[in-house]
Amino acid sequence: MDCPTGKVVHTLKTAKAASKRARRRTEKPLVPYQCSLCGQWHVGQSNGMKRRVKTIYDNHQLRFT
Repeated sequence: MDCPTGKVVHTLKTAKAASKRARRRTEKPLVPYQCSLCGQWHVGQSNGMKRRVKTIYDNHQLRFT
């Protein structure tokens, strides 16, 4: 199945292997990700986020003393 973006389509297994090979060749971290258009796997650059974004809850009352 082809992707409308024109990128190379992988299974998860081949995407992991391709990202591992690509990491040896480049300085940039490449990771497998699932495409939102075709649902298949591609290899691309990491967005740089290492941790989850902290959730800020606004349902707490502030206490002023």
